[in-house]
Amino acid sequence: MKGIYFEEKGLALLELRGITKAEFARRMGIQRQNVNVLFKTNNLEIIARAAEVLDVPLALLTGYVGEPDVYELPVPECNRESLESVVIRPEDVPMGDLPEDIEKRRLIISNFYHHWKLRNPSLKRYNISLNDDINIRFVSITETCTHASRSYLSTLAVLQLDAILNNAKTVSTACSKNNGNQKPFEKMIIMKYDCVGIGLIKMTVGVRRRTHEKVQYCITALKIEKDAVKASL
Repeated sequence: MKGIYFEEKGLALLELRGITKAEFARRMGIQRQNVNVLFKTNNLEIIARAAEVLDVPLALLTGYVGEPDVYELPVPECNRESLESVVIRPEDVPMGDLPEDIEKRRLIISNFYHHWKLRNPSLKRYNISLNDDINIRFVSITETCTHASRSYLSTLAVLQLDAILNNAKTVSTACSKNNGNQKPFEKMIIMKYDCVGIGLIKMTVGVRRRTHEKVQYCITALKIEKDAVKASL
């Protein structure tokens, strides 16, 4: 039996919105430890309140999902001026490792994807190495927000999304994990792209079962610690 969006993807939605469990619990008027239980509720009044807190349509949270990524977050209307004014500079990205730095980077990545989707309604880019399109889906945003936000360079790497999607080269393939967000994929393709000023970037692409659709899964920077290498010599 299919579960509703609120139950199946509630935690991922918090990630995407840049809201911590503690903050969500505070706004909902519950204890933090009860957040996971809350996602299992079928109380429409509670779900409606959650829709207000998360700023999404109620219909989204009550919709049924079969696989991850079947439903995308709605994209609000936006005028051309606001699109062109969205510029993220390296100096705007926090470099520290404090929780607040990671949260800020997570929000930067989430907002970047949001505006990228507005500029790219097809939600895909052609990759030369694969000779096929790489698609952006919900899992692309949630996985990248979670992992890339942990470092300054990985966050900068995400901002080069178009170049990576177009020019990353296939390095290897691996079996997908039969759990979590990798479950819908039959295999994972490991790709790399050398970006000036950042270094080597790794992009993982999932290949969907049955449809074989290629989906950008995660992007991270592979920083080489030269000082550490020198110290070991």
